[in-house]
Amino acid sequence: MTGAAPILRSKTGAAPFAAAYLFLSCLVLSSAKAHPLFTDDFESHPAGQIPGAPWKEETYQSGAVITVDSQHAFSGNQALHIHNPRGAKYRRGYVAIHLAGPLPALQPEMYGRALVWLDAAPEPLPGAPPVQWTLLQGEGRSADDRYNPIYRYAFQQHDGLGLMANFETTPPVTTDCKRHTDLVLPTRRWACVEWHMKVATNEMRLWLDGREAVHVVNGRADGPTQCLGNDLDGQWRAPPKFNSLYMGFERYMDSVNDQDLWIDDVALALERVGCPAMPGVTATGAKR
Repeated sequence: MTGAAPILRSKTGAAPFAAAYLFLSCLVLSSAKAHPLFTDDFESHPAGQIPGAPWKEETYQSGAVITVDSQHAFSGNQALHIHNPRGAKYRRGYVAIHLAGPLPALQPEMYGRALVWLDAAPEPLPGAPPVQWTLLQGEGRSADDRYNPIYRYAFQQHDGLGLMANFETTPPVTTDCKRHTDLVLPTRRWACVEWHMKVATNEMRLWLDGREAVHVVNGRADGPTQCLGNDLDGQWRAPPKFNSLYMGFERYMDSVNDQDLWIDDVALALERVGCPAMPGVTATGAKR
């Protein structure tokens, strides 16, 4: 985590040093928002295990397997690996950061960036529609303490690789709204995913390889939506604060094949981080 002013020491105690220290401190503090509050390239986590704090396993014994390994890594030698076996209607391949303890500054608003490698698209069973699944979600508790609003970076159309924004609530409130896009997650190469979730404006923005895909603002999506259950009248209402960020591969249908997903270079911040340069990808994800 970053953002604190540097601790500079000098044996001389000279006035120029003090002035330089004050200048650097002000510079760092004034630009603190420009730097991630949290990063993880998974290099410090033991191989073959679930990553340690602040991550927490959230698979709910669904059969998903999560470890840190070296099969694919965007930077360094390790990344987070989610393995979702076929043979079940539901797999919850999630790890989570519960934000209140380690990252409370991100509860009202969060920008995020991660690099992902998907081995193959989830293939539906014969006669079934494309498999729906989620890569990440921000979740909290409603103001009236009745349900959890969930903002999701998800996929369904285009053979299970079509990016969509998804807003869902937990019972007793029934809302499940989808905003599909034409952007498709590539397989067998690294892709850059970015997101922005903001409480005050009921806002969610999603990017893929630097291209903006969806913008939900004031609780309304920027294009046609489909809602199964609509207790909130089509409004994508954020929680009063985001309590948790979940990442991985949550699958809601069975599939013919297993899924293997790697996640690397996670960054969380108070403004857009942007994507690193990636060979063969034209969009750079530069801030704007």
